[in-house]
Amino acid sequence: MTAISESPSFGRVGRRIVKIGLSTIGSALLLVLAANAWVVSATREFIVEDMGRLSVHDVGVVLGTSPFTRHGNRNLLFTHRMMAAAELYAAGRVRHLLLSGANPDRTYNEPRKMYQALRRLGVPDSALTFDFAGFRTLDSIVRAQQVFGLERFVIVSQRYHVYRALFIARYNGVEAMAYIRPQEDRRQPLRAEAREYLARFKAVVDLFLLSKGPRFLGPQRHIDIIEAEPVFDFIVRDDKIAPVYGIPRRWPSVLVVPRPPMAYPDQRPPAKNDTDDSRAETGAQ
Repeated sequence: MTAISESPSFGRVGRRIVKIGLSTIGSALLLVLAANAWVVSATREFIVEDMGRLSVHDVGVVLGTSPFTRHGNRNLLFTHRMMAAAELYAAGRVRHLLLSGANPDRTYNEPRKMYQALRRLGVPDSALTFDFAGFRTLDSIVRAQQVFGLERFVIVSQRYHVYRALFIARYNGVEAMAYIRPQEDRRQPLRAEAREYLARFKAVVDLFLLSKGPRFLGPQRHIDIIEAEPVFDFIVRDDKIAPVYGIPRRWPSVLVVPRPPMAYPDQRPPAKNDTDDSRAETGAQ
């Protein structure tokens, strides 16, 4: 009687597939964790909470985010960034602010929202410049260097975010520091933290393997540093400010109060920073 060779059972094949899958997932997880450890350890020393330890810089780069969450609630990440930027300017640690964010169409404009909030906080128009092509962190940092000619600046964002921003900046030879508000709650939204772990890994891949650059570069633009008359008179606690694009009516920490009271900024963008001009640069329709 002829012997019939037995094929591997389904159970044996299934176990092999599971082992390969688990091994692949484990390796990928280790790579993500290793990339995160590298990004954080390489940039931790460049993060400042005490403004007194921060030397004077010409420009602070404020990274964009929406003033509201996807559920329509006030976005505290936006609030903290605007407060940090206003405090840096009021303390004389930066002389100008570059507002870098996404402006993909007429319905969404991060730099415009940042501008309106900062004007309400007393930062003069002459100290604000728009970058409407900051579609992601890499775009904002590289454009600050290659389009606006900045080789030294302060990054304004949250702690979990500035690690990656500093890593990108330092990779490109930029002498960057980052400022975060000491009053900021370090417990960031779990969704944002989880996404940032993947974003840091992607940043390492983009820089070292794919050599990715910004979506748009365009012609070089010069930032004029104007010595404006101080608009900040004093610092108080628990003062009232009108709610404007994520800035709350009352804020339970130190606030910078403008002098004299600033008029609410016009909804129309200034002619020199018109979004229509930027749209030609970014290619937005």
